Amino acid sequence: MGGLSAAVLAVGVAASELEPVRIGMVREPSAGPLYIAVAAGYFRSEGLEPRVEFLQTDSSVSAAVASGKLDIGMASVSAPFYGYAAAHGLKMIASRASDQTGFPMYAILFGRKAHEAGLAGVRGLLHTRLGVADTDSGSTYGVFSVASRFGLDPGSIRLVELKSPAGELGALARGEIDAALLPFATAINSNQAGETLLRLSDFTLWQQGVVFTTAENIAGRRDLVERFMRAYQRGTADYQLNFLHYDDAGDFIPGPRYERYVDLIARQAHMPAATLARTKTYCDRRANLDVADIEKQVKFWQSHGRLDRRIAAADLLDLSFIGTEASQRQ
Repeated sequence: MGGLSAAVLAVGVAASELEPVRIGMVREPSAGPLYIAVAAGYFRSEGLEPRVEFLQTDSSVSAAVASGKLDIGMASVSAPFYGYAAAHGLKMIASRASDQTGFPMYAILFGRKAHEAGLAGVRGLLHTRLGVADTDSGSTYGVFSVASRFGLDPGSIRLVELKSPAGELGALARGEIDAALLPFATAINSNQAGETLLRLSDFTLWQQGVVFTTAENIAGRRDLVERFMRAYQRGTADYQLNFLHYDDAGDFIPGPRYERYVDLIARQAHMPAATLARTKTYCDRRANLDVADIEKQVKFWQSHGRLDRRIAAADLLDLSFIGTEASQRQ
């Protein structure tokens, strides 16, 4: 595990007066708003010392929050996440990121042979051998959301679980699969002549990652969670100002701190700044959750036998920290 600490000490707040807030996540560029909030001193302005720990898997983050080793977690949503949250009293309180048009997080990379055979667009998913890292992941839900929108038979898409993007790319090169579902940055860096990219967010919008804590923390340490959220929302607002504005012609308008923040996020995410600039992710200005989509995700996994049907999405949410706007689609 590695740590991330604030670069700025808020005026008038002595280090000894700061209350630690332990935040856990997998090292992700989509956590950009959090990195900004830490570096800009927004947590220290709330009397908090942010202690960010990078873990290897989302399941490790969930377990650490549930056990009390961490106060706040950030993770991708998936069938296992929802099941664990229900069993261990975890509550989603804000958005980390969502897959939105213009800010794609995942893409399907069709191999050269599939492209030559005409398997390139949405309807090319029919009868496709699609490589995925994890059949229970949120990105898999995204694929089936696209299929549902266009009336495609989900049963005609053959998922091949390959554990990692590297495994998918290897199988694609060997012709063992027709296409691979990949993080967008991986897809564009791996795209070769004769291959085709299909961005999921061009056809469906979905909640990809969330911020969460325990029901016990909300009940017993509400002030800490509220202060965390105020600092985090300042980070999401700053992120939007610098990363998410385009003019009417579709040209990007960088914010006043764009260059500084690109370098900051790239360092934390361990990726080139140039790649980050091409693959900016989306987070709502107020960190609002797409509640309607979370409900759809829970029902989707239940219908596929991956999640207990007694679980209700509403029981996994606490919207009190981001207000009434949270109930609206982003």
